[in-house]
Amino acid sequence: MFERIHNLVQRSNSAPNSVLELLKQTTIGTNGSLYQLLDTERKIHALNHPNFIYLERNNKAIGNITICNRSITLNGKNEEGLYIRYFAFDQVFQGGQQKGNATSQFHQYFKALFETSNLNPVKPEKNRCIYWAFIDPQNLRSFNMNERFGFQDIGSFTTTAFSRVKPKSSANVTVLDSSDEDKVLSDLSEFYKDFHFFSDCHLFEDNNFYILKDGDEIVAGIQANPVAWKIKSLPGAKGKFLVKYAHRIPRLRKLINPKHHEFLATEGLYWKPGYENRVEELLEAVLHLSGKHSLLIWTDQHNNMLEQISVNWGFIQKTKENNSINIVAKFIDYSSSEIDQIKQSKKYLSGFDMT
Repeated sequence: MFERIHNLVQRSNSAPNSVLELLKQTTIGTNGSLYQLLDTERKIHALNHPNFIYLERNNKAIGNITICNRSITLNGKNEEGLYIRYFAFDQVFQGGQQKGNATSQFHQYFKALFETSNLNPVKPEKNRCIYWAFIDPQNLRSFNMNERFGFQDIGSFTTTAFSRVKPKSSANVTVLDSSDEDKVLSDLSEFYKDFHFFSDCHLFEDNNFYILKDGDEIVAGIQANPVAWKIKSLPGAKGKFLVKYAHRIPRLRKLINPKHHEFLATEGLYWKPGYENRVEELLEAVLHLSGKHSLLIWTDQHNNMLEQISVNWGFIQKTKENNSINIVAKFIDYSSSEIDQIKQSKKYLSGFDMT
């Protein structure tokens, strides 16, 4: 049934130039908040076990799905996961069957692909696995695509910003030495033992894991990767003002520069019991050491970890909209009770995935 479409669809485990060009021009968000990722060319080569599935016309990519293989924890066990990292298609593919029979066949092909564990509708395997992705519910085009492919909501998350115009240094905060990675990973695994989707695949990358010490003991840490965005629009009157004028105001420009907004995308924030009051020291010193002025932390609806710490989050958090993003998934060979448990669980979120 799908042989003709299958022969048109190209595949690669490394990023084709045509796909890279497509993704570099792609904006994320909705009409209220629109961003363009400025470091796609660097990050795309750091993906963990990617599968680029794409369509070309005249050597130009007109559609791409990038799916990353990843071992994750679900219900206390290691499971095979397939994270949908990029999903970008020309408008002709985004309107469903109304766009004609050829487009409908492509939709059916990709719907069938998401029902396999080997990404091959022609020779499908259906071993136990889970696909997951993040969808803005206000982006109706993406939301409709999600529904057509048979995904379901399993949760949602929000973003918390920490910012300082003049971040303070701390002699207690340093970059993690590679010799201590195993010890910190053990601490992280304990801290996130009740979370689903935990993975260490993007932890300790590029020497960007920072730790807080009490004497010789490591008591807290966080992975913080430098990221750059072009902010095209922000919601509300405040947002419009910031996009138009923030780059002209010296102090404000340090926090928000819409033309080239640099910040830290984080994951793996943890602390040992009794050190909740030291997290702000860690975050501020990380900004100082990295030369940045803001960082983002992502937490899902069932995760109240940030409520356990007392932190002055700063200007950006006070002024930004607190939009919620959906976590969606497609399950193969999972029972309804397993799916319900995953829906009700706390979920680990990677800053690498969000940016």
